[in-house]
Amino acid sequence: MSSLKFLALAALVTTTAVAAETAKPAAPNADIMKRGQAAYAKGMCIACHQPTGAGLPPAFPPLAGSEWVAKSTSIAIRNILHGMQGPVVVKGVTYNGVMPAVTNLNDQEIADVVTFVSNSWGNSGPVVTEAEVAAIKKKYADRKTPWTAAEFEKEAK
Repeated sequence: MSSLKFLALAALVTTTAVAAETAKPAAPNADIMKRGQAAYAKGMCIACHQPTGAGLPPAFPPLAGSEWVAKSTSIAIRNILHGMQGPVVVKGVTYNGVMPAVTNLNDQEIADVVTFVSNSWGNSGPVVTEAEVAAIKKKYADRKTPWTAAEFEKEAK
């Protein structure tokens, strides 16, 4: 390989690595994480998904390292607002239960808990705002039933 081609390849690899680094969401601050952890307990998420996010197989799926947490904060918000039911595959294991809607959290607490879950136990996600929660709540205001994994999968197509 000529030195010119090598330099061009090295520049491309470096540029790609820098772009990937800058594409990562900013880590949430400690106050948001503390509020999110409190909301995780208040919303009773902790009872099923556990303090470690590991869940309670085979009944309750893990949040730690979950592909569902990584897919979209909108999915997490809607699960909190409306619940989720039916089969869902998480980390290769099928769970078939019902997550009830969480009705005792306000929009800021929902934003904080989604941020907390999205940035705990090996997950890495964005900071969710109260305005984002309010917009999703408004968009799906007429929804009366829990979501299904199949509905979320259809959205991705």
